Amino acid sequence: MHVRRRFVALAAGLTTALSLGLAGPATATAGTAPPTPFNFYVNNVTDTLVSMQWSPGALTEPTRWRVYQNDVLVTTSLGSAYVARNLVPGQTYGYRIVAVDASGDVAAPTRTITVTTRGPGVQPGAPSGLRATEVSPARVSLEFDRPGDEFDVWAYQVFDGPTLVGTAAARFAQPTATVTIRRLAPGSAHSYTVRALRSGGLSAPSNALAVTTPATTDVTPPGTPSGLTGRIARYTCDNAALTWTPSADDRDAAADIDYEVFGNGRLIGVARGTGAATVWLPDPGGNTITVRAVDSSGNASAAGNAITLTVDPACEP
Repeated sequence: MHVRRRFVALAAGLTTALSLGLAGPATATAGTAPPTPFNFYVNNVTDTLVSMQWSPGALTEPTRWRVYQNDVLVTTSLGSAYVARNLVPGQTYGYRIVAVDASGDVAAPTRTITVTTRGPGVQPGAPSGLRATEVSPARVSLEFDRPGDEFDVWAYQVFDGPTLVGTAAARFAQPTATVTIRRLAPGSAHSYTVRALRSGGLSAPSNALAVTTPATTDVTPPGTPSGLTGRIARYTCDNAALTWTPSADDRDAAADIDYEVFGNGRLIGVARGTGAATVWLPDPGGNTITVRAVDSSGNASAAGNAITLTVDPACEP
């Protein structure tokens, strides 16, 4: 419980808006369609069964949900869940959901989730489509497609060759995930893969992605962040809501500056292009917090003013 809450807290503030890639076999009726279901995900897979559920959205009239398996309508559900049974072991199936209301108005479908049933020699799904969304002298941002059967995935681990270099949270019911690898050497070569950390161990690796960071002549750090303030976040006992005055840099735009948050000398969070973050505080009692700015070439400012926030030793996350 402690580990899971703290992992989620560290990921808070790094959320990236993700497209659901909506497309499918039905056409929405303009202006009158029910909402497209969201948070569609698979919550169990066996050799002959795939279980799934979704959130219906704000409904204004009675609604049912059509379930498509490999683009064939297999049922119309009265509730926001379905279990596909009597499937063939080791076979791949694609599922999408379409909402239809009592008037016959049809919503746009959800994304398609593809899963392979378990069976002899069948490995659980692995991340795929690993790609770079940013390549800077000292940092690389990666994005990848998450497997459809990720109900038992705790996190995604990023490797540079054989070395573990980063972890991406398994955020709820999203088709993709992102992670930024920082503090790289300008002009250095890397070979990245991603594996899903499941309850049964690591998945097979994703595709390998070769990246070489560009060289740079930038040696000037951003300005020092100032005006750091903070408080224990509402409804928590060990999360800090922080704000500060952002820095300026001689080359990077304000939106491209990273802010490293330290608690008692340890890195506890990173925020990009903003003067606010919510972070987990690592220690019971006093936590001394500072923030410094880092540009895309890896130049770091001095730490700004320090503040101290106190975690009640009786805190039970």
